[in-house]
Amino acid sequence: IAEELIKDSEKELKEQFERADEVSEYNQEKVLKAFQKNRVALRHFNPSTGYGYGDRGRDVIDKVAADIFCAEDALVRHNFTCGTHTLAVALFGMLRPGDTMLCVTGLPYDTIHSVIGIDGKGDGSLADYGVTYKQVDLKNEKPDYDEIAKRVKEEQPKLVYIQRSRGYSLRPSLSCEEIAKIIEIVKANSNADVMVDN
Repeated sequence: IAEELIKDSEKELKEQFERADEVSEYNQEKVLKAFQKNRVALRHFNPSTGYGYGDRGRDVIDKVAADIFCAEDALVRHNFTCGTHTLAVALFGMLRPGDTMLCVTGLPYDTIHSVIGIDGKGDGSLADYGVTYKQVDLKNEKPDYDEIAKRVKEEQPKLVYIQRSRGYSLRPSLSCEEIAKIIEIVKANSNADVMVDN
């Protein structure tokens, strides 16, 4: 009976399995092309001095990751311990005392609050270093494009922060088209950098 159930289930899910295989093959080809484009070779896997100077392997894997994700640049490091740690490194790398960070997708999820200093806790937060946090709330669970344009023009933030995922709220994740529209608005009204928490 169990074997029949498995076979019947596989038949029912045949289209989904085929789609998963197509996605897997597409991504595998994308990764292989990135490795080929960046001429990854055995020499890139040799150990370095440990200081990281002239570490060809590290430099080339950053380029490979950037190509895979269609990004301008990338950092691939085993010592980024989690998503929040990675976001904190990016935020501290981009913001300086006196800068303003404007989150245009409402309140970010709670794990980043102490990094930014929203909750008033966290010695060494961005707020402790003089970075100002402001936000534009969502309107009916969607970006408020008019308010974003107004606030970006008024605030002239150093960084505009977009949280794509819903985090722990019930709103839908932002689409790539919504993110592109936000970025277009930001660039039309300021010189701000844009960071997307994907």
